[in-house]
Amino acid sequence: MSMIETLGKAAFSQMTRNASAKTGMNESAVAALMPIATAMLLNGLKKNVARPEGAEALSKALARHDGGLLDNLGRAADDDVMADGQAILGHILGGKQAQAEETLAKASGVGSDQIAKILAMAAPAVLAGLGKAQRQQGLDARSLADYVQSESAKAQTQAPNELSGLLKWVDSDGDGRIDDDIAGLAVKGLAGLFGKR
Repeated sequence: MSMIETLGKAAFSQMTRNASAKTGMNESAVAALMPIATAMLLNGLKKNVARPEGAEALSKALARHDGGLLDNLGRAADDDVMADGQAILGHILGGKQAQAEETLAKASGVGSDQIAKILAMAAPAVLAGLGKAQRQQGLDARSLADYVQSESAKAQTQAPNELSGLLKWVDSDGDGRIDDDIAGLAVKGLAGLFGKR
């Protein structure tokens, strides 16, 4: 079973209730956003590990993420785990974090602070999944980079097609603004999930 399948079947079902309580969002909205958050994070990681030094940095970072969180993903809403998630987001999304959060917030009709919390819960879960895979499969930095590429592709298939532009923007160089057309398609894609068409 791939990391994405593990998160889809176990992680999100365990995280949804606590994430809903933490953000004030209903559980169906949280469940709809989790695969999108995962795809965005893996896309950012895919860019990072494309460079050998980035792959080495992720491999070392996973020493602190052994996969134990996957055994109790309800903890993803704990303040200390979310604080770690915020730090992870800074490394993965960098200068694109705020605008990505704003775009997802507009698209889903919730506050950007709520999106920030969802991403902060998803980030440690994603790293826990990668850390578990690294240990079970004996992945070195190079094979870990290949694994991230593969899991990113799988995650994108679970996100609405209209979000492909947003995901490519996360994966692109620089911190430029999201193109209005890309943002508009993201809004359209999530509007359907949230019943706003």
